[in-house]
Amino acid sequence: MNKDAYKQQPIFKITDEGLDRIRDMAWTEQPEIRTQAAEILKKARSHFGDDAFGQTEFERYLRRSDFTLSNSDETAREFWFSLFEFEQQNFFDLLEQKQANSKRRLTARVDFEGTRDWVTKDAFKELFKNAQGIADSKRKPRIAFVTGGSRDPYRDVDYYQALFEQLGFEAHWLPIDGAMQTLIGAKDPALCDDLAQYQVSRLASFRRDSLYPDLYEKQQKLCRDPEQLFDLLRRSDALFIADSSPLLLYHAFYEGVNKPSELLEKIKDMVAKEQIFVAAQGESVNALVGGQRNATILSGEGVQVLAENPIIYANGFEACRLGVDCISVATSRELSYIQSGVLGLFPWGTLDTQVARYGKQPRLIKAGVESSSSLIFGLDSNSYAIVNNLDKETDDIELQVFGEGGMWIGDLRQSNDSMSVASQFGPFDSYFLTHEDSINLRGGILNVDLAAWKQAVNTTTVGPLVNSSTPFSRSNYHKLGQMQCNTGAATAGGTSDIDTQSYELTLNASGASNMRKGVLVKGGKRMGVCSFARISTQILPKIL
Repeated sequence: MNKDAYKQQPIFKITDEGLDRIRDMAWTEQPEIRTQAAEILKKARSHFGDDAFGQTEFERYLRRSDFTLSNSDETAREFWFSLFEFEQQNFFDLLEQKQANSKRRLTARVDFEGTRDWVTKDAFKELFKNAQGIADSKRKPRIAFVTGGSRDPYRDVDYYQALFEQLGFEAHWLPIDGAMQTLIGAKDPALCDDLAQYQVSRLASFRRDSLYPDLYEKQQKLCRDPEQLFDLLRRSDALFIADSSPLLLYHAFYEGVNKPSELLEKIKDMVAKEQIFVAAQGESVNALVGGQRNATILSGEGVQVLAENPIIYANGFEACRLGVDCISVATSRELSYIQSGVLGLFPWGTLDTQVARYGKQPRLIKAGVESSSSLIFGLDSNSYAIVNNLDKETDDIELQVFGEGGMWIGDLRQSNDSMSVASQFGPFDSYFLTHEDSINLRGGILNVDLAAWKQAVNTTTVGPLVNSSTPFSRSNYHKLGQMQCNTGAATAGGTSDIDTQSYELTLNASGASNMRKGVLVKGGKRMGVCSFARISTQILPKIL
């Protein structure tokens, strides 16, 4: 379910007050940028007048504009797209308009049953079922939801409140974020009067108090009496962490360097006692990681991450302390990660998301190897996984996969010696699980159960040849594995070049491999899926 299809989008207007804010407020470190931005807005006012507009409309206007700025050869279009992302976000914060009907702020509209996205419907229903199993049968299950990993922690509160109530939950917003945590840690309730200022510095988020006065007042109240946060958590049967930045989640749940907050410690205690079921969405999944040898991936794009040294942070405060710096880290193309978990709820390996769609296998492999992870897990888009701890004493687990995508897994334990060679990755066994497949880890041994409705694929030693000229571009890595799985080819591979270095990917099937394919019919769709287990995977550097 795409929340943006139901949530009222932010709207902007060019007003005299907005122009004053753009000129006078410190939304960027460079005063000349504020002056140039005000000049652009005065020009744009002749186009938009008093009408409201969205970010896309504003940027479309700039793309079509050809006027240059005063005392500069730079066009308005060039100026805008040269700004950092945090500067653009701050700019829009200062122009955003409160959406209200009379004196009442407009809230989100949600139609859960009306959505055609069966994956999301099934995932949220599974969340409800697990919470119901914890709750007393005489009452509704209660859920606490966290939006504090976003630079704007208020934007999606109404959406999730309405969504969870439609599902049958008694829902409560748990308003913890980096600004709130800073104030709670100071142990001075009087400082909560300045929450808006801390939102600017810690989250790079302006004017939330003006746009969401009711949510701001509620958060201030809990800031002055944080024991109420614990009451909300203690009474909950489920905790949902909305799609957000793992780095901002670190700041929301840590009092200091590697010092978890009391709230996080309480969450861990409740999970250990099976008193609460935790679900995470989007990039917040990365923050679930725990254990000393697993990494929390923050950023990284493309095959170049294989050739470059990663940026490794010992903790979230080393990565950033101010909101603008956190945004800069998260949007970097360089591979960066925290050399530890954030929430500490998944100690079995390093996690990443949207791996197939955006070709994130290189960064996941690199981060896993560099951090000495035993296992790496990459969850696809339109997919969800359920993790069951089979034995608390041994940490044995079962992981079940559902949805239109799947989960890619790499077992790095067998190849630690070979991967100590510079820039060599593998060989290691890789797996791809699709709808209704499962994998369990017992006594350190991985066992795979591919759904019985999928048919076995016989591996052939002769043809067809499966090859890609750009195996690390976009989703090509995933497509290459799927071609091998569907055809039963013994070998698949390809080579990509980076400057003077070439990287060769090789996927080898053997007698120990298992490949099964089938047709998934669900949600009015027919989709071909193919799962595989124990495919030997290797990435080798070659000099051009």
